[in-house]
Amino acid sequence: MEDVIIVGAGPAGNNAALLLTQSGYKVTVIDYRHDIGNKPCTGIVGKECALKFPIPPDYIHREAKTATFIAPNGSQLNIDTGKTQAYIIDRANYVAHFAHKAQAAGASYKLGKRVLNISILDDQVQVSTDSENYACRSVILASGFGSSLVSNLGLGKVPDYVSGVQISAKVEDLENLHVYLGEQNAPGFFSWAVPTLPGEALIGLMTRKHAPDHLQSFLESLQSQNILRDVIGKPVKWGIPLRPLKKTYSDRVLVIGDAAGQVKPTTGGGIYYALMASSIAAEILSKALKNRDLSAKTLSSYQSRWKQLLSTELESGYSARRLYEYLSDRQIDSIMSQARTKGFTDQIIHCEDISFDWHSKLIGRMINYPGIHNVLKLINPIFAKLAQQTDI
Repeated sequence: MEDVIIVGAGPAGNNAALLLTQSGYKVTVIDYRHDIGNKPCTGIVGKECALKFPIPPDYIHREAKTATFIAPNGSQLNIDTGKTQAYIIDRANYVAHFAHKAQAAGASYKLGKRVLNISILDDQVQVSTDSENYACRSVILASGFGSSLVSNLGLGKVPDYVSGVQISAKVEDLENLHVYLGEQNAPGFFSWAVPTLPGEALIGLMTRKHAPDHLQSFLESLQSQNILRDVIGKPVKWGIPLRPLKKTYSDRVLVIGDAAGQVKPTTGGGIYYALMASSIAAEILSKALKNRDLSAKTLSSYQSRWKQLLSTELESGYSARRLYEYLSDRQIDSIMSQARTKGFTDQIIHCEDISFDWHSKLIGRMINYPGIHNVLKLINPIFAKLAQQTDI
């Protein structure tokens, strides 16, 4: 009997497999894909993530020191910190390297097999795929956003989500990350052009409805600006959770990563949060296995720990996300105009407590910055009142 079966070979699943195998447990990872790490993603990770979970140098496309934000009216806000804030990486190989380390430590990987059913019994868990059956002491669900396995075990569904769509492209003179705001390209959200290899970029967007149509419009806009030369392959679409599950544990079961909704609501980025949450899950489960107590009561400490780490970021990020969705293009233009003042950009560039990976303090500074606060007051007094009460 396996000690742990992990469903999903993404960053969360692979990291948990590595840590549990290193702790001496018998671990099997099952994934329906044959190629580990091949999931749509912009592949941007912050400097803090890179320090805690090192990236092999060959997998780094470029360092990110500068970001350009384009308002609906075409005006730009350029944030140049002068030092590396993040890395644009080969996401698939980065995720796969966790799996290779786990395999080297003794983890078994079953690829190309889809888990169809999980049954929790008094003394074990039974896992059925489309070709085999397994028995184990515990299960970690790292099966990605929208997995029916989570809801089938009575843990509910992610309460809010959005669609992402992206395509690889040939581009001209794109040296830094570009973020485009406004209804024309991504209603309520944003679109992006992320440079990767020389002359290439990932182009995509997040929105609630009609994502492929909005992407086509965005591509045409970039082509008219002589930024886009040609597309590579076909667009890929995926779901991005904006809120976490209310419950991420049960008897013999933990849920991690996108399946648990452990994703930044502001940007949709989930690699760092998934790695941190999976480390907590591995620690809690390791102790539970050692003590032979895999009850929901014991495993509930996993949720307490990850919420203590991430809940402020997830809640403040979601509040800011919902606020932004209500803004019109004119209101976004006005806020961007205020943000271009030297005082605001200096706060962003020189403030040590503002981080690529932790957005709550940045959100607090933005909402309470005098010029932006005044604009919010004109838009909706409730927003301004909320900002005054926010201590992030």
